[in-house]
This record gives sequence, C-alpha cells and structure tokens, in this order.
Amino acid sequence: MADLTNNWLSYLSEEDIKSIDVASKRVLSEVGIRFEDAELTEKLMDKGCTNKDGRLQIPSDLIAAAVSKLPDHITYIGRDLKELKIGKGKVATHTGGSIPYVYDLETGLKRNASLEDLENMLRLMNHLEHLSMCGALVQPQEVHPGISELIQMTTVFRIGQKPGSGSAISTVPQARYTVELYKVLMAELENPNHYPLLTVGISPESPLYYPAEIVGIMKLLIANDIPTLALVAPILGFTAPMTIAGGLAQMNASLLAYAVISHEINPDTPVIYGARLCMANMSNAQSIWGVPEVGMIGAGSVQLAKYYGLPSDVYGYSSSSCTHDLQLAAEASVNGLLPLLAGANIISGFGSFGSGYLASFEDLVFDNELFGMHLRTSQGLKIDADHLAVEVIANAMDGKDYFLQKHTLKHLRTGELSKPKIGLYGLIKDWEEKEGSKDFREKAREEVKRILAQNEDHPLPEAVDHEFEKILKAAETELC
Repeated sequence: MADLTNNWLSYLSEEDIKSIDVASKRVLSEVGIRFEDAELTEKLMDKGCTNKDGRLQIPSDLIAAAVSKLPDHITYIGRDLKELKIGKGKVATHTGGSIPYVYDLETGLKRNASLEDLENMLRLMNHLEHLSMCGALVQPQEVHPGISELIQMTTVFRIGQKPGSGSAISTVPQARYTVELYKVLMAELENPNHYPLLTVGISPESPLYYPAEIVGIMKLLIANDIPTLALVAPILGFTAPMTIAGGLAQMNASLLAYAVISHEINPDTPVIYGARLCMANMSNAQSIWGVPEVGMIGAGSVQLAKYYGLPSDVYGYSSSSCTHDLQLAAEASVNGLLPLLAGANIISGFGSFGSGYLASFEDLVFDNELFGMHLRTSQGLKIDADHLAVEVIANAMDGKDYFLQKHTLKHLRTGELSKPKIGLYGLIKDWEEKEGSKDFREKAREEVKRILAQNEDHPLPEAVDHEFEKILKAAETELC
C-alpha cells in the first residue's frame, strides 16, 4: 500500500461523468435489470422500484440513498496483523486470478498450473513490497472444479500473510462454505476491530442480469460482513455497446444496481467498484487485455467510483502478450500507469498476461518493480526552498563540490532518485562484466529463487487447519 499525494489525471471531465451518471440512471429507471429474487424484489418495490416487462426498474433517488450510505473506505487485516487501508489517497495492488497456465520457473515452458505453483506464488507474494494483497493467481488444474475455488481460498489463508484479494465464488454452496472458512479464521486472529481478511469477487452477468445464483451468493457473503468486489465485465460489441462511452454507461448502471442490492442486504458491508469493461478481438470474439483502452477505461472508471464515493478496483497490469517480451512491458506500463495517476484505490493484474490466461513467477517480480516506478512517477516533484537549493548552487559556485555537500547526501537518502531492484543501474560495461549480460527475465528468475529459498512459512494453528479440513471434506462430498 502507498500514499498518493496527487491525482494527476482527469481522463473524464465533470460534464462527462455527469453524462454517464445520467445515462446509467436512465437505463436503471426506464429499462431496468433482470433480477431473480422474489424476496428482495418485494423489498425493493416497497422502496419505490417497479417491476414491468420482466425487469426491475430502480429509481434514481433510491440509488443515491443507497450509494451515499455505503462505506467509502475499508480497512483489511492480514494474518501478519498488519492493517491495509483502502480509500481516499491510498493505493493498493493485487494479482489477477483463476489463470490456468504458468510458465515453468525452471524450463520456461508453458504448462498447466498446479496447487504447488499457487503455494509457491503466495510465498513469493508475501515478500513483494508493492503487492498489497495475496490472491489465487492461478487455478490448480489437478483440483476438482467443484471445490477449486474453496481450495484456492484455503491456500491463500494458509500461506498468504497479507489480506486476501478477489477470490471468485460462482455458486451458492461455495459461498456457504466460504463463510464457514472465513469465520474459522476470523475467530482465531487477534482482530478486535473485526477488520475483514479478504474481499470476494462476484460477477453479475451482462447485460444487466442478476440471476438467482448470483443474488444468492451476494446474500450469503454480504449478510456475513464479507466485502465484495462487484466484478462487472461486459464486452464491447458483444455484451455491451461497441462504444467505450456506451460500455461505461452500461457497466456503471450494473454497478449502481449492485450497490442498491448490497445496501438492501447489509448497508454496513463495503462494496468495491470493480470495473472490468473489456474488449475483444472482433474477428474471433476472444477477450484481449493488452490494448491501451484497458488503461483508459480504468482511469475513467476510477473517476466514476470517486463520484459515488465508492472504493475502486480496476484492471491495469495486464497484457495480451504470451511471453516475457517488449509487448508485455509496454502494455503493462501504459495500462498500469493511467489508473494510478487517476487515483485508483486498488489496481489489479500483478503476475498475469496473455489476456488473463498466463501467469509466471517472473512477471510477479516484474510488476512489483514496474509499480515502484509508477508510484515514483505519481509522487511528482517537490518544490520548496530546500529542494530549489539556491544556497547549494551558491556553495558550488564558491568551489564546494556538490557531491561533498550535506544536501546531496540528505536527498540521496530520502529518495530523490529512485533505484531499481532488478533492472540495470549502470552502463553496458556493468551489464556485461558484473551482471553477465542477463536480461530482466533471467534476473527476475534469480530473485524468485532467492526469495523462495529464504522464505519461512507461518502455519495456521492446528485447530484451524483441522476445521478447514472438515469444511473442505464436507464441500467435497457435496460438490464433487
């Protein structure tokens, strides 16, 4: 987690934001959403909603009332008992998720992701200074799909020391077991303020469809005070209009509907504005996550979330490249920087590329380094008497070398000049003679091995592990 001193980028004007707000509210009040829950429908109709043409229409005043009362910040806690504050002026990061393939750390070849990969990636995540939350970056392919999401979440709890991020839940029974796992660990931690341990992602369908299964998941998690990441992910030209403005309006409408539903279930549980409007290759309908529109949409979505006073979580560190090359570096750089400069609360995507189908240990290290560069960029320049250094210049003109003045040492120590941890910090002679002409991926691989060799796991208490096993056994019996 880091502080943002300024938001340098306003991708949308105030007029643009209001236009999207008006369009989204028109969609909700005039067109409505498909919503499959009789109990909540009746409650919402008592508060002014209507139900016609098989859709629930939500009036603007109900939206405003719900959004204004939802929390505008969240404080998480990890197993290490460190707090992670999400809200105005704070920026955090987390990984992608549910990725099926990895590049093998030893061979460099693509293969199916395994549970061992997830465990080792979590060990690596614990040591990356710019990665705020530990997540299930990969989906172990040897695990039965009926309980895969629960196994991933349990593994995050067992190995991750930071708060957990964005675990996705897709069925009501999985949500029920998630609540059981969560309560077991919450009861164990020294957490007098009852700060949440993780956020769980929930994905309504597009366009504007809340099926019974999704609403059931929402009711279980939100009623039990588990923060949810509303992952609304329409695809331009397929499940949303082809224009970015139209896609933003539809996505925003669904997110506002989510906020109203969440508020009705439990007004104290935070909702995170999880903008995931995405693009596709129009010739084959495959999602693509490297084009510059990813960063543009992320930056605009951050502004919309701010407008409603909701914490934002947007995509950024992503690429369509399928290898560790210049395309990956260029796309991740652009798409990560734009939402950061706009003031995102959480930026997603560490460790993922290939439009969300590939992950690697090396890319986790790369994104950690890249975020450090972006963070330095976002801090801007400090202009005051000390930094303007008129007296230092005068001393130099009188013959006192800059290098020997206290001013130089002081600002060298306070971070006026950043220094990469993995990247080259010298000239070609240094690269050849001291670094053996290694490229970034080779050096990142060495860093991964160094961290994993020094890592020490902190096992859960035996009683917690025992309870986890009981819950997972019951889930396996029911769901597999």
